[in-house]
Amino acid sequence: MNIKKIVFCLSSIILSAVCVIHAQNINWNLTGAGARAAGFGGAFIGLADDATAISWNPAGLTQLERAEASIVSRFISDTYEYELIGREISLGSDHFILNFSSAVYPFQFGAQKIVAAIAYQRQLDLYTKWDLTESGGSEGEITGGANTLIMGLGVRIFPIISVGVSSNIWTGTLNSEVIEQGIPWEYEETFSGFNFTTGSMIDLSLLENPIPIKIGLAIKTPFDLEGDYGEATETIEMPLMLGVGTSFRLGENLTIACDYETRAYKDKKITDSDGGEDTLSYHNLNQIRVGGEYLMITDFAVIPLRAGFQTYPTTYSDLDDNWESTDEQVIGSGFSISTGLIFEKFALDATFSMTSFKQKIGSAGDYSKISSGVFTISGILYF
Repeated sequence: MNIKKIVFCLSSIILSAVCVIHAQNINWNLTGAGARAAGFGGAFIGLADDATAISWNPAGLTQLERAEASIVSRFISDTYEYELIGREISLGSDHFILNFSSAVYPFQFGAQKIVAAIAYQRQLDLYTKWDLTESGGSEGEITGGANTLIMGLGVRIFPIISVGVSSNIWTGTLNSEVIEQGIPWEYEETFSGFNFTTGSMIDLSLLENPIPIKIGLAIKTPFDLEGDYGEATETIEMPLMLGVGTSFRLGENLTIACDYETRAYKDKKITDSDGGEDTLSYHNLNQIRVGGEYLMITDFAVIPLRAGFQTYPTTYSDLDDNWESTDEQVIGSGFSISTGLIFEKFALDATFSMTSFKQKIGSAGDYSKISSGVFTISGILYF
């Protein structure tokens, strides 16, 4: 084999690897929404005390005393770094999404307080963009994702115990436009599915002798997420997800929260109507999230200061010298900082969070690293 063929083969390996790894930037750690929750590092199952509660733990809705409406948007900046066969490659993409919106309404049913909510949430953001034309590769952009339309209720069944349930109708569209070797092609995929989220919360601060501790539990039922290409379909096996969280209030101004959530992705499959089958993950995604909030009381407004940390488990493993999966799960980490303004009639929160993970490739020190910086802004209006 002459040198030109060697260079061509190495370039093909690199470009193929970059495209495959680049497409892996899907966050299967499905959580709730909101800048305030993000400021806690996502530790919100045992807190869930604002208009985003339906996306975390619907039992937390019972803590709301008045009607609320919320909207959440995100600006996401992804960075992709690769070192493959001695060659370093860096790519990046930025985009904006409407992440969440909701309306919450408390009412009485006889002597029973019930809080109803409806919401929209972008669950799987599938955006990615790349340009490898200078290296003889492809360029393209994938937009859209899988969303849910959510309807839920929270009910306080005992003085310190609340329960809640929400139904999640999955929708959404993915659009892909690619130019490869000068040839353009595109496709569209629509999503559908249905599952439930159930939640419970024990609020010990409602005891006659209050203890400032809350404990929450949230369970998301498994289901099949169906993707329809028009001429073909694919089925993604979505697993049971179980999370437990607690929050502890120190005095009037400081709150600390911690969550643990497990998602049973191990051995889940993606199958298509042509008989193809891929393993979605060889691992479960077990995540720890911790965070805190301190409230500064001023004459102008209440100013929260928040910080959080989370582990970031992924669905893939490190690779050996033959590019085969090892038993080592790729696990990254993330942190967040947050602040805002809280008034009588509305609240505004802003959070910056960063997550990253690094996949090792072989024994020669090759790797891929994906980092995501997310700026989240939320507004809540109180009626």
